[in-house]
Amino acid sequence: MGILRDRMIEEMKLRNFSAATQESYVYAVSRLARYHNKSPDQLSKEDIRAFLVHLTIERKLSPNSLTGYCSGLRFFYNETLGWDETKLFIAPRKKSSLLPEVFSPDEVVRLIGATRGLKQRVLLMTAYSAGLRVSELVNLKITDIDAQRMTLRVKQGKGGKDRYAILSQTCLWNCVSTGNATGLLSGFSRTGPRTVH
Repeated sequence: MGILRDRMIEEMKLRNFSAATQESYVYAVSRLARYHNKSPDQLSKEDIRAFLVHLTIERKLSPNSLTGYCSGLRFFYNETLGWDETKLFIAPRKKSSLLPEVFSPDEVVRLIGATRGLKQRVLLMTAYSAGLRVSELVNLKITDIDAQRMTLRVKQGKGGKDRYAILSQTCLWNCVSTGNATGLLSGFSRTGPRTVH
């Protein structure tokens, strides 16, 4: 793809797309080019459709994976090459909506109880009770805990956005106990950081 790839990446950077989105979109277009063994700007609407049919029927990709491919191709052709939507029509994908698996209270207690140590238990409790992603959990700092408001500040979460998550009383108590036992939260109490005079 060469120049087209560079131009596509430049367009995505101008729109402040995350690195993961950029990688996903470039991958979709490169797979299309590889499938037809042609430069993507030389392909017709029918070629693109044939590729999507291949992904759906032969590769049996999930609806979410197909949506990623469609988004990448739509961006490349509409934004990078300047095609209009009538030249490239990719039908909107119907998303499947499965209900999430929800643990029973007993299952949650067993899961948390299965951890090897206090630190691991607190990490799991924090992630579960506040609904944190792993990347958000590992980037938490002591200063992100607001004991007065019972919240955690999540910096640069999904999509590079900051947000607040609710902190349970039990989780806060375990954070303080663990932090003080391991030296991680020295100078911190259940009501917040202690001022040192």
